[in-house]
Amino acid sequence: MKNKISFLAIFLIILAYVIFLGKIGIHKEPKTVISYDIISYYAYLPATFIEKDYKLRKWEHEEPWKSRYWPLYVPQTGNYVIKTSMGLTFLYYPFFQVAHILAPYLGYENNGFTAPYSTALILSSLFYLTLGMLLLRKVLLQNFSDIITAATLLIIGIGTNLFWYATKEAAMSHSYSFALLALFMFLTEKWHNKPNLKNTVFLGLNVGLISLVRPTNVLVVLYFLLYNILSFEDLKNRVLFFLSKYKAILIMLLCAFAVWIPQFLYWKSVTGQFLYFSYGSDENFFFASPKILKVLFGFRKGWLIYTPSMIFSVIGIFMLRKTKYFWGILSFILINIYVVSSWWCWWYGGGFGMRALIETYALLAIPLATYLTWIVSRKLFPKIVLVIVTVTIVLQSSFHTLQYHNDTIHYEAMTKKAYFDSFWRLNKTENFEHHLDYPNYEEAKQNIR
Repeated sequence: MKNKISFLAIFLIILAYVIFLGKIGIHKEPKTVISYDIISYYAYLPATFIEKDYKLRKWEHEEPWKSRYWPLYVPQTGNYVIKTSMGLTFLYYPFFQVAHILAPYLGYENNGFTAPYSTALILSSLFYLTLGMLLLRKVLLQNFSDIITAATLLIIGIGTNLFWYATKEAAMSHSYSFALLALFMFLTEKWHNKPNLKNTVFLGLNVGLISLVRPTNVLVVLYFLLYNILSFEDLKNRVLFFLSKYKAILIMLLCAFAVWIPQFLYWKSVTGQFLYFSYGSDENFFFASPKILKVLFGFRKGWLIYTPSMIFSVIGIFMLRKTKYFWGILSFILINIYVVSSWWCWWYGGGFGMRALIETYALLAIPLATYLTWIVSRKLFPKIVLVIVTVTIVLQSSFHTLQYHNDTIHYEAMTKKAYFDSFWRLNKTENFEHHLDYPNYEEAKQNIR
């Protein structure tokens, strides 16, 4: 087999996930797996296939179902609407069905909330993430050596907060979105090389699912639009090319729309409207005052504070200037950070680090590999220094995961004092709790802080 080292890297990443999952044993604790946002992502399945009550009319009055859903009341219809879109439902579904069939044979109640179901959700995350890693490996190997590809995958898989969201909070959307964006990169290159019907349909379905899992991730289309653009002349030619392929573009849009049809029908049935903003009137974007510096460098959740290994991806973007990837990746990353920073809850509630940016690691793998290639090309002494610095920062990033597991990094109340009080510690000091500063959600909804 060619390129064995990068394949081995993926094996080691998944092995590390499995070992950690086995150690913490959360697959046996459904309330730990099906919790927080996952409650809403998952709700469509038990509500529809077990309760036969996707409008959740019985939800308010019956236990244990009352404590298992987080819907919003729709006064116009008297129904309850599930807050999140149903993209993850499609990805969970095959694993849910297997768990539903096997649960009675394994001695568990098949009510959607026993150990077989929580195990199935974790396995679904591992499955899609493995697929995403394999696809990302293919993309990287087209431009980088086997060892650079392996190092890139290892840094992303183990040296970022993706590790946490592939294990302890595996059923959250981030590992799935990471895989979908890796698939998008793979299909983008295939389509631009050969824009036939098969590639067009697959790319359209992929875009539809990306946006249905997390609507703001539709911004990744910028990568498709600006792929292999090196000059203004290229941009003009790209517009003409798309116009000449208008049938393919139309088919792509129709395929993306088709993925959303079940969502539109659900909203219509439950709320009376085909389009419905299910987050409520008090949750909004504040595009005029994005918290970009806080998102990137703030001690509460700053991306480059708690995932410092991605600093090398940021550096690598500017090394891509004369490549086919530069404008697509740069435009997506910049606009995505702006949108992420504009959400009222810019720290995205509880969780490890700036989780809203995890899926972007698929695209940021390209500049990360570019940075690592640049290191290899240096002379011996600078190379040694750069390797030491890079490895140290990646280890710091990985150590943050262990700190979060040990509660030495708080899920939402970190400050500069708390961070340095816990610096390279696995156990909290007596002063740690005194340094915390909990966010005020009501003020954030009014864009006060």
